[in-house]
Amino acid sequence: MNDKSNMSLKIMFSIRSIIVALASGVILVGCAKIPDRLVSPMIKIEPAVVENKEAYKIMVSTGIQNENSDVALVNVKGNINFYDHRSDGTALLSVPFDFLIVLPFDTGIIEIEKFYSENEIMPLVAALGSNKEKLLSEKGLERSFIDDTNIRLELSSYEKKHILDVLKERVNEKN
Repeated sequence: MNDKSNMSLKIMFSIRSIIVALASGVILVGCAKIPDRLVSPMIKIEPAVVENKEAYKIMVSTGIQNENSDVALVNVKGNINFYDHRSDGTALLSVPFDFLIVLPFDTGIIEIEKFYSENEIMPLVAALGSNKEKLLSEKGLERSFIDDTNIRLELSSYEKKHILDVLKERVNEKN
C-alpha cells in the first residue's frame, strides 16, 4: 500500500472514532438520570404581617440530587407540591423554584421563603395535622417529610449538558 492509502485509512479510522465517541456521548447524556425526589425536605410555617395584612410565611428547605457522573443539569425549573394524602391527589400548594446549574454528584439546595394568605395556606396546615389556632399559639409549625405522601418534586424544564461542555463554556466566558 502506498502512503496515500495509509493516510486515507487513518483519516477514515479517525473520523469513525470521532463519530463513535460523539454518539456515545449523546447516548450517555440522553440516558442521564433526572432527579425524581426531594432530599430531606422540611417546611416551616409562621404567622406574619405583610402590608398591614395577616399572612403566613412558608419556608421550605430541601434539595435535588444530581446522581450523574458526567452530566450537569442546567436551567432547572420546577415546583415543590404539597398534598393531603387523604384527598383526591390535587396539590394543596405548589411552590416554584429554579437553579442555574446542578453539577454531577452534587445536591442543589433549595431554600424558599414566600408569603401566602390564610386561604392559600390553611389547607396545607390542616393536612399537616394542625389548625389556625394551634399555629398562632405555637407561633409556627415545622415538619420534616420522611416519605413522599405529602410532598413531591415536579420538574417542568431542564437541560442536560455534558460537564466538559459546561466547563468549556465557563472558560470561554472568562476569556
